[in-house]
Amino acid sequence: MKINLNREQKIGLFAILIGASLYITINYLKGKDIFGTTNIYYTVYESVDGLNATGPVFIKGFKVGTVQKIEYQEKSEDFLVTMKVDSKYSIPDSSVAQLYSSDLLGGKSIRIQIAKGGRIIGERDTLHSQIEPGMIENIAAQILPLKDQASELISNLNTTFVNVNEVLDPEAKRHLSMSIQNLDRTLQNIKNITTNLDQNGPEISSLISNLDNLSSSLKKSVVVLDKGLGNITEITDSLKSADLSGTIKSLRDLLLEINNPQGSIGKLIKTDSLHTSIDVLVRDIDVLIKNIQANPKKYIKVSVF
Repeated sequence: MKINLNREQKIGLFAILIGASLYITINYLKGKDIFGTTNIYYTVYESVDGLNATGPVFIKGFKVGTVQKIEYQEKSEDFLVTMKVDSKYSIPDSSVAQLYSSDLLGGKSIRIQIAKGGRIIGERDTLHSQIEPGMIENIAAQILPLKDQASELISNLNTTFVNVNEVLDPEAKRHLSMSIQNLDRTLQNIKNITTNLDQNGPEISSLISNLDNLSSSLKKSVVVLDKGLGNITEITDSLKSADLSGTIKSLRDLLLEINNPQGSIGKLIKTDSLHTSIDVLVRDIDVLIKNIQANPKKYIKVSVF
């Protein structure tokens, strides 16, 4: 069956569709589930800084609902927070709705920490609440003690400097000033020495190279010296094994025989007979040579064939 709509009816139907679309869109943006079933839960906080209506509700990092409403209760001076949570999630009665910082700008969200066991709460029951300190609160809690300690330290340092200033007389201050000047000159001298070392770097490198060469030469000399010592050791071993005592005894006996005037060698050395005989023999030979030179024909005959 064909339905014919006039112009006014078409405009009305279009307006209804636009309104329904706007309603669904607005509620979706607010975090409301139009088509799903949800349960209402309550929790109470002393402070809700950074928490907004339509804020998310998480279980283990997964969004399961939204904050529907925040109401201030004048009698108890706290805030009643109404949450809409998907009905498919069962929440034990010992679970905790924790308010925590969800970003660095101070925004807050709620996460339900599910406890194991216990009775499952029904709709419109109240959850236990807990507020987790944010990053700024933690920093402030750590900085405040440090601030107090720094203030106390500065006060102690100020007192110490005042006491030192009172203890030091003008003469001690003058000595302290001179010590600082001497320290400054010492540092300047160290700087000059460092500069000289940098400038004389090539010469120092050459000196080190020469020392290295000298060390190599000494090492080679040590090898040669070691061989010489080995030879000396062999000689000393040979002398040690030789019959030096027998040789020395033989030499001593020979010297005693030579010095003995009764022996053959002793008589030859100690008496003048050998010397006299040799002297007479030399004189006779000298006379014979002179006679031959004076009258050679008498001693040399020449025959001619």
